[in-house]
Amino acid sequence: MFHQMNRFVTRFRDLEQQALSHTPEEERQWRTLKDKLSSPQTGEDHQSVLSRRCIAVTSLYAQAGASFLSSNVAYIWAGNRIPVTFSELPSTISYFYFALDYERRLNRKANPYTSAPMLLIQNDFLRIQIEPPFQKKMTPPIDAAHWLLRTCKDSPVVMIDVSSHWKEKAAQQIFELVDEIWVVFDTDLARLTRLFLVEPAPSWWMTEKRKIKLIANKWNQQLSRTSVMKRISGTLSLWDQESGPVEVEYVLPLMNGEKVGDAHVKASLLLEQFPEEEHAFSPLIHTYKGRVL
Repeated sequence: MFHQMNRFVTRFRDLEQQALSHTPEEERQWRTLKDKLSSPQTGEDHQSVLSRRCIAVTSLYAQAGASFLSSNVAYIWAGNRIPVTFSELPSTISYFYFALDYERRLNRKANPYTSAPMLLIQNDFLRIQIEPPFQKKMTPPIDAAHWLLRTCKDSPVVMIDVSSHWKEKAAQQIFELVDEIWVVFDTDLARLTRLFLVEPAPSWWMTEKRKIKLIANKWNQQLSRTSVMKRISGTLSLWDQESGPVEVEYVLPLMNGEKVGDAHVKASLLLEQFPEEEHAFSPLIHTYKGRVL
């Protein structure tokens, strides 16, 4: 065994001494790999890799703000150089195809690495998956688990805009698989009350309770009074009275209407045009030791 090892080492050293020609690109890749291998891996780096999150965002009813909230939060994450995949509920007509002027943006900057319909923004850290609605092809029913696995493979953070389609079968399957469910409602308190009194509680409201984060959108200081928030909590508890009061975890203030309208006209996200409004979304961003996740 010793002689075999000795011959192997000798042969290896001989080969090592031979002059091998490399292209400049090969030399660059070799140096990059060598630097990565030689750099120490800290516990914090390991933690950041492990902190993968998959979040589904849904509105209790149309126009409550799930798409607005989820897309801008995804934009902030990507702005912190964290790769984010943003997708809408599969098998639904895409809102962002029209909202972000997909055809114009795609022609301006296409993704050379995939044939999937996708926009790359925020220095390519935000991958927005879009299914053009005019493709004439038959799509079989999706396997939610398989779809979610493919969606999650490229980014540590995945945001899924379920919008107000929480009754769809695909949405219910996705709710079972994701890490968090953000449930959005707005200031239309009559509509909220009617929903909780008339509609039966969805199964995921009970089974995935620990994942749910309730978010009040378009809120103002008057509505933040204790008496109003107690009324909201009582309404939200109607679907599960045995568990006691349901608390609202986050409040997103009413945005400047002129800024929101200007962003819509320019087919952009709000924070693309007005980055100074990022502070309004900051409570929704997870942190770990001061670093955004």
